[in-house]
This record gives sequence, structure tokens and C-alpha cells, in this order.
Amino acid sequence: MELLEVPISPVSGNSQIQVTEARHTRKIYYLGGDYNQTASGTILQNQIYVEQLTPAGGVTQPKPLVLLHGGNIAGDLWLNKPDGGRGWASFFLDRGYQVYIPDTWGMGRSGPAADGPRGGGSTVEGAERAFTAPERYNEYYQARFHTQWPGVSFREPTYSYSEWLTDSHKNGSLNDRAFNNFYSRFHPTSVGPEVEGIMRSALCDLLRTYISGQAIFIAHVMGSAYAIQASDACPELVAAHISLEGDQSPFQSYIRASEGIDNPIPYRPYGVSNIPLTFETPVTESSQLRKASVGETTYTEGLLSNVSCVLQQNPANKLVNVAKVPMLFFVGEASVHALYDHCQVAFLRQAGVNVTFTKLADEGVRGNGHFSMLEENSDQIALLVARWIEERLG
Repeated sequence: MELLEVPISPVSGNSQIQVTEARHTRKIYYLGGDYNQTASGTILQNQIYVEQLTPAGGVTQPKPLVLLHGGNIAGDLWLNKPDGGRGWASFFLDRGYQVYIPDTWGMGRSGPAADGPRGGGSTVEGAERAFTAPERYNEYYQARFHTQWPGVSFREPTYSYSEWLTDSHKNGSLNDRAFNNFYSRFHPTSVGPEVEGIMRSALCDLLRTYISGQAIFIAHVMGSAYAIQASDACPELVAAHISLEGDQSPFQSYIRASEGIDNPIPYRPYGVSNIPLTFETPVTESSQLRKASVGETTYTEGLLSNVSCVLQQNPANKLVNVAKVPMLFFVGEASVHALYDHCQVAFLRQAGVNVTFTKLADEGVRGNGHFSMLEENSDQIALLVARWIEERLG
């Protein structure tokens, strides 16, 4: 496929990166929304923005992809990496996929969530701890394995590991150019039942109205929760769900685990959702789900390395609609999610969902943090995704 070369500003010394973006055509949509009366007149609220990218050489894959971002960063996450490299949108366009990229309600071009609860977004220090330089903070055992943040590649050939650790400009910290580009994208994040309900409706509207046939969700963190909720509401329209470190642990949130706190808060009362899902035995109140603590919280060399899970008591109530959609679930070797993502996988399997759980390190893909699709080896991970889709779905 013909590629478009886009010059990117220097990232190290006098060097310059030339990025090849996949040629494509673009359409935009605004989905959903409600007309409401205000003192000034009638306004539209709660719509979400979606981009449709079509490869210039034509679509050759039978099912389009819907790329769902998580918290802090909007849909531009998928377009370019913070070092100027090509993102996953180009990777999949080159393979002949049509790609849809929504912005979550209240983020990016989907407008402010004036009445909804909003997280303040991550601080610089929180982003370093959790995403770009966890190895510098050493607050959980797996953090030491993080090597793939693109700032690492900016060091000179003679740059030693010990020198890199003490250089705050080239290691995923403030003033590392890749970090600054990454952090400048951050938004306050809309959270909770309201945004989940809006996104569920909007995603099903996207699948019904603009996509002919089924689509595949590729989702990061909170985006994975929206993919699960849409799979519950319109499973006949979802061919598969690839989850890149889904939205934390069932029934609870380690909201500050990346800052050294290992005591979760209650969250997601329906296990993997803040809004009701379709269970085999109908659940009208979250208290109807019987819970049990499973496994142990463990420490390695004095650092948190694994957390216990809260699952359903057996026999578990099945998620009859979500179970119709096969899932591929990835977790990075050095991500804070390595502490607890096994819990979400266990909950989903208990509820009847066919989940392929892949630890990237087991596939020879080493050193990844939480934003693996932005890191040095992101194409290796995208290739694992593409092969799973094409082998399983054709």
C-alpha cells in the first residue's frame, strides 16, 4: 500500500524521524445525544465523536475495527505514538481494515460531561509511576522489567543503563520529549454509570447505523468496560473483543495501586460494570451477586506482586450475552495491571465468557508497561492481535 511520509520534529540531538502513515480517507460522525430544553433554548447533549478511516487501497478485511481508548487520553491515542511513530490505526489500515475511532463521552471531541463525575486526570508524577517510568519508582515488583517506553531509545549507543536511570530527560519522566508529548494529550476523565450507559448506547448505534455486519472491538482499560457493555446490549453486532489490560479488578478498583497503595476501593458492583448486565438468572440489584474472595495477595522481595480476587461464589451466574463474544485479553510484563488483571479474566471465565488470556512476556514480547500500544515494540503486539483475529475469524 502507498504510504504518506510525514516529517516529525527532532526527538534527539539533530536527528529527525520520518513517519510513514497509511494513506486513507476519513469521515466523521457524531452519534447519539439528547435534545434538551434550557433557559436559552434547545440544545443537543451527550453525543460522541467518531472517525471512520478507510484504507486508500480499499478494504480487504471482512470485519472493521472499533478502537476504544481508556482514561486520560482520547481517540488520538491510536493515531501517532508520542515519539512521532505510527500508531495502531496505520498498522491496521495497512492490513486492509476499516477503522473507527470514537472519543469517549466527555473527552476529546465528544464534548464536556458537564453533569457527570469526572476524574481530574493523572498528575505528571502519577503518569510516570503508572505508565511511563514505573521502574524508577519501584512500587511493585514487576515494574523493574519495564524497558519499552520510547524515551529509552533516545539514548546514545554508549549510554549505560545506570546513566539512563539517572537522566530525567530520557527515561519516561518530565522533559523526556516523548513523555511531554504523551502527557500533553491528557484529559480529565468521565467515569461512572452515566458515561457507561451513554457509551453503551452510542457504540450499539455505531454498529447498527454505520457498520454493515459485525465489528471487532480493540479496547484499552475503560474502553474494555464499554466493549463489554456493548457486547451485552447488542452481542449480535460484535464479532470479538480484544482487551488491552481491561478495566481493573472485579467489584473493586486499585485506583492508587500504582502509587504504592494496595488496598482497593469498592467499584463495579456488577463485577466488570457499574451498570446492570444480562445474567442468566436476572440481577436487578448488585447485591444479588454472591461474592467470594479467591487467592492471596503476595509480595516478592518486599514489593506487591499479586493481589487476591473478588469473584462470584460458585456456581456463578452467567453473562449470557457477553459470553456470545470471544475475547483476547493481553497484559504487559511490567504493567501495574500484571498485579490484578488475572482477576477480571477469572471473573469472565466464571461467567461463561471464552477468554484467551495472553501474558505478553509468554509470547516473547518483553518489557511493556500499561500503554503498550505506544511503546517501542507496539507493532509486535499489534501483529499478535491481527493474527488472532485473522486465524479465529477469517
